[in-house]
Amino acid sequence: MATTTRPRPRDWHPLTDTDPTPGDPESIRDEVAHMKHLAGMLRAEAADLKGRYATKLRDEARELEVHLRETAGRYERVHGHLTAWAAELESIQSDADRILRGARADAEAAPPEDTESASGDDPLAKYRRSLTRVEAHRDERASHYAARIRHEINDKIKDSWWERRKNEIDGVKGAISLVADVMSWVATVIAIVAIFTTPAGWIAGLAVWLAVGVLAGHIALAAAGDCSWLDVGMDIFGLLTMGIGGAALNGLKDVRAATKLAAQAAADERAAVTATRASRSVLDRSSATVNRRGSTAAARARARHVRNIAKAAAERAGRNAAVEEAATPMAEASQREAVLVGGDRETANLYKDVVRMRAAYPESAAVQRASQGAEGYKGTFQGTWIAATAVDGADKAVGDSDALPEKPDYGPYGAFKDRYTREVGSAW
Repeated sequence: MATTTRPRPRDWHPLTDTDPTPGDPESIRDEVAHMKHLAGMLRAEAADLKGRYATKLRDEARELEVHLRETAGRYERVHGHLTAWAAELESIQSDADRILRGARADAEAAPPEDTESASGDDPLAKYRRSLTRVEAHRDERASHYAARIRHEINDKIKDSWWERRKNEIDGVKGAISLVADVMSWVATVIAIVAIFTTPAGWIAGLAVWLAVGVLAGHIALAAAGDCSWLDVGMDIFGLLTMGIGGAALNGLKDVRAATKLAAQAAADERAAVTATRASRSVLDRSSATVNRRGSTAAARARARHVRNIAKAAAERAGRNAAVEEAATPMAEASQREAVLVGGDRETANLYKDVVRMRAAYPESAAVQRASQGAEGYKGTFQGTWIAATAVDGADKAVGDSDALPEKPDYGPYGAFKDRYTREVGSAW
């Protein structure tokens, strides 16, 4: 028979700030009804199993039938204690509500100047003492029934190692969920800050470890049936994009290093050729003197000396140009360029420097060859950043949050994620 209860007060002023006797007897009764239904189903299945497999798979069927009956018995024993506790809790809450009504009536009837006596005595002290006794009584009865229920479930049905771990996780699931959510928001904040400034290396590393921590927390919760496996999938996706993005960044570094070496060689070659062209007339005259039959030995020696000086000058010009290119600092990308490439200033700088060297030495096949792949690595980094940002941003925008409980969320999205909440199987 359904029990109708009057709504409980939310505001417990002037006695206390919160409900001293929390709990919902109707929810407990609903759970009792569910347990009765399960017990009946299990006993019916056990009876059906016993008859159906009387001569086939006898030993295995008998063991399963025993387990079903033992589980039904556990439900039947426990729901009796829960029924009694729901009735007692309802009575205790009625006493607490009655005390609150009396305190409010006295407070409203008393003149304002009498809300506290001159001696500092609390005019509501008797109500506070009564409420304290009711609260202590509630705690004592709750402990009593908790002990009875623990005794009843300490039966022949032994939980597996994993089931005990799941119970432990259930006991701290709120803390795990809150810590994972806080770590997730911190990692997101780091990613946003990185768009506008280059964070220290340890901060970037912290973001990775935060993501690993979030994944570990969500795996533990999902395995215990307290979190959606979709959250785990999104965490893995985020770490994969970090890994792919990191690999793309390293590839771009290699391309820039190879292009830098090719650019130094191209600068050397260009400067040497330019210097040789500038001294072409001197070289031609020296060569003519050396090759002329009528030239004296002294004239040939002077011509060779002049030619060697010109060649040495060309080589020196090439070496100086190579050193100058090596000393040229990496190009600095603008804020807009960094945002467009994926929010990472280092990636934007590397790509811009490759483009600079490519444009500076268009005649060098080696530079053009070494710089190939820069666009691919930049695009990969950019794509992983966009994908990770879209998934994380959408989840945080429309999903709920333990760290920000007042944040609005989109109910159907939460319902969709709940479809992928599956507890890892228990073993008998």
